Amino acid sequence: MLIVLCLIFVLSGAAGLVYESIWARYLGLFVGHGAYAQVLVLVIFLGGMSIGALAVGRRAERVRRPLRWYAAVELAVGVFGLLFHGAFVWSTGHAYDALFPALGPGVLHVVAKWAIAALLILPQSVLLGATFPLMAAGALRRVPERAGHTIALLYFANSLGAAAGVLVAGFALLARFGLPGTLAAAASANLLVAAAASVISRREPASAPRIATTEDPETAVRRAVGDAALPTTLVRLMLAVSFGTAVSSFVYEIGWIRMLSLVLGSATHSFELMLSAFILGLATGAFVIRRRNGAERRTLQQLAHVQLAMGALAVATLPVYARSFDWMAAFMAAFTREPAGYVGFSLARYALCLAVMLPATVCAGMTLPLITRFLLRGAEGERALGRVYGVNTLGSIVGVALAALVLLPVLGLEGMIVAGAAIDIGLGIWLLTAERRGARDPYRIRRWLPPLAAAAVLVTIAASTRLDRVAMTSGVYRYGAIRKPAKPDVLFYADGRTATVSVRRIAGNGGLSLATNGKPDASLGAEWFAAASTPAPFTLDASTQLLLPLVTLAHAPDARVAAVVGQGSGMSTHALLGDPRLTKVVTIEIEPEMLRASRLFYPANRRVFDDPRSEQAIEDARAYFASHDRQFDLILSEPSNPWVAGVSGLFTTEFYAHVRRFLSPGGVFGQWLHLTEIDDPLVLSVVRAVAENFSDYALYAVGNTDILIVATNQAHLPAPDWSVFALPAVAADLRRVLPLTPSMLDALHIADAATLAPVVRGGSANSDFRPVLDLGAERARYLKASARGFLALSSERFALAPLLEDRRFPRGTTPAAPVPGVARLQAMELGARLDSQRFDGARTADHAAAERVRAAERLLTAAEAPVEWHLWVERVREAEELRSGGATGVVDTALFAAAERVLARQSPPVQARAAIAFLRGMAGYDHVAVARASVPLIDAARRGDDWLPADLLRTGAVVAALKTGDVRGARAAMAVLTPRSSLDAADLRMQLLWALIDEPGHR
Repeated sequence: MLIVLCLIFVLSGAAGLVYESIWARYLGLFVGHGAYAQVLVLVIFLGGMSIGALAVGRRAERVRRPLRWYAAVELAVGVFGLLFHGAFVWSTGHAYDALFPALGPGVLHVVAKWAIAALLILPQSVLLGATFPLMAAGALRRVPERAGHTIALLYFANSLGAAAGVLVAGFALLARFGLPGTLAAAASANLLVAAAASVISRREPASAPRIATTEDPETAVRRAVGDAALPTTLVRLMLAVSFGTAVSSFVYEIGWIRMLSLVLGSATHSFELMLSAFILGLATGAFVIRRRNGAERRTLQQLAHVQLAMGALAVATLPVYARSFDWMAAFMAAFTREPAGYVGFSLARYALCLAVMLPATVCAGMTLPLITRFLLRGAEGERALGRVYGVNTLGSIVGVALAALVLLPVLGLEGMIVAGAAIDIGLGIWLLTAERRGARDPYRIRRWLPPLAAAAVLVTIAASTRLDRVAMTSGVYRYGAIRKPAKPDVLFYADGRTATVSVRRIAGNGGLSLATNGKPDASLGAEWFAAASTPAPFTLDASTQLLLPLVTLAHAPDARVAAVVGQGSGMSTHALLGDPRLTKVVTIEIEPEMLRASRLFYPANRRVFDDPRSEQAIEDARAYFASHDRQFDLILSEPSNPWVAGVSGLFTTEFYAHVRRFLSPGGVFGQWLHLTEIDDPLVLSVVRAVAENFSDYALYAVGNTDILIVATNQAHLPAPDWSVFALPAVAADLRRVLPLTPSMLDALHIADAATLAPVVRGGSANSDFRPVLDLGAERARYLKASARGFLALSSERFALAPLLEDRRFPRGTTPAAPVPGVARLQAMELGARLDSQRFDGARTADHAAAERVRAAERLLTAAEAPVEWHLWVERVREAEELRSGGATGVVDTALFAAAERVLARQSPPVQARAAIAFLRGMAGYDHVAVARASVPLIDAARRGDDWLPADLLRTGAVVAALKTGDVRGARAAMAVLTPRSSLDAADLRMQLLWALIDEPGHR
């Protein structure tokens, strides 16, 4: 029967951790992800569990059928789980719509918010806290003669289930069912557990027939484990140790998670691996100690040695942790960047977490079984079950608050681990002192060897271990290598409330790079810290930091009040404050250390700190908007990458709906997004979220792989007013870079809402409750994915977006692109250089392109027929692309005239004529000509004879067919050419073409 109860408790533990993780997600959406908010959510959860455990413990003797009560509690938890999502949506929606506006900003708003949060999870938390003492009491009354073994097995079972529940929820349930479905799965587990416990409770009477006695079950249990009365001081000591070991354990947990986030990354799945490894260590400890039953003095000695070992092993994790960066680099090199490789990489990361956490957590897992077994023997009896568990949970609350709000900001990560170890070693010494009061010779040297050894380990490691800040800020989880600069280059390092923030000097460039948990968030070249001199292209990610705010501002030139989500280097706020018409710019930043770090970018970002119109708010963005009754004409959101835990919540449809409430009529919203380390479906989920909440939007390139989504609550997005770039303060900043002309800024346009509408309508948006971005972004980062479809949407010669929009753009005339890596700007630069034949300062690629163009031009003037017509067509196509100068909808008449003269002189295959006609039609948006020319080309492709790249032919043929009303022809072209495509089915271009064909009007 004990095995059955343990199996039930495994399932209960899994459900409990699922609730904890999912409730934290839900409440984070409501109260925010700030440091204080995270602590308070844990305090509510742990406080409820403590209340439940203590309440049951006080009444344990009067509970005649504990398993029946346990079944009822599990049933109630399951019902609450099924109702939670609806209750959350209704209560928070009512709060945003009516309660918060009525209360206004201030104390009442904060009180109301946290009262709602507490009401949402406190009742279930109280019930969860009651489960262990009830289950333990029911099990002990059946096997009282093996109390220590039973208690330890129950702790083991519950913790094992919790460790598994974290992984199952994070890696399986959430992706398939979302938050509501995962809650439903946990609730189903509770209902199953309730049913099983109910059946067991009916099978055996309350008098516990396995105990051969006429005593009541409580007395029988106490007699079986030993009825020696324990001194009150000893009882208090054991409860104090239960409290203290919980404090230290949570100090370790928070410290290790923050430390390992610099090794594994701060993504959600990384945190799940860390948490599971920590709990698995607790489970292992309970299992190891299950057979250790001893007398009173022996138990005290065992517990003392466990505490001493825990402290020594915890501080010993510091040198182990220092080596973990090398291990992570080895893992990154060993595993392939494929789906199977990601599985192996995740298992390796889990092993790394265990290597750091397991030794000390095994000791931590031994403590509660030992303490509970010890107190069961005295007058406490079954009351000890709830009392020990409840006091331990109270210690967890103190540990959370102490670690996050005191030790971390004061002592840093290393100091926090040392402080936790000192607590454990102090508890061990206290226990040994109490144990030796009845010993014959308390001064024997060997009795003091364990505490002396533990203290020596603590002092030695604390004094000798200095974690390498260069390694810690290298982002090894992303780059697979540890930076080894010639001299120390970390100028700023701080373990903040929510993240570790650093600033380093960039070797060779002299600029600065700001990072969060080792992940660069902003960088500027040395030119921004000196007086403007010779203009040059943007370096590092300066273009992103300047173009994000200015392109957004160009769509709202009359804006008066603006908000920026994310401080970074401060350059976005600085750029906006270059507009004298703005009266207020609020920068919302969740991490205080980010503001301190960004001061190193002064004077480049001087207006952030010097301009009286600048205001900083240290708060979660959702929480800020909800607590401030303020309308904004412009809101720019540029948080960290979406694979960072908690950040993806700023890319959801619910967040955009929330932000829209605070956008003034006619206001604009700007959203930054990176197109590397992410794939097309994930980016599309964000675009869908924007489209669900804003009437119109457009996408712009602001860097080689960075885009801006500008959206409005008006019917149509206003045309950009590029004169904002000529504002005196803005122009003074931009003197460092090559001129940004209106035509160049127009060339940054990628696509508008109408173009993307067919594919946007065809799927689900990233949501708070179905967080596809959060769950998929880390995997995409590991696989080195890129949103190739979005990158190519307007960058290819015959790009899909301009073709669909019939957007015509002239050839470039500027011989230098100010934003490196933007394909259309580079094409404009190459076209201008080819026209002028000036290649001084040009890229090597431009020199090579010029030679290929010249070779093609010689081919077009040759008198003899081409040896191979396929190759001739390919050379003409390549030359046309290189000579295009970034133009769209414009025909290179000279080149096509030369090609047509060759065709007229010779006897080319019909497909060669068709290919040139196809290319000319594509260049000039002559859809009829393209449709006609595509017929022989598709027929040839069907036979395996490719005259043009399959993707180019398919794009042109499908769009031309749709533009001329031939839907059947479009379907036929897709059917023939898709198998020959180099694109996968998830590529945006593929999805968009199918969506266009499948639009209701085309069916």
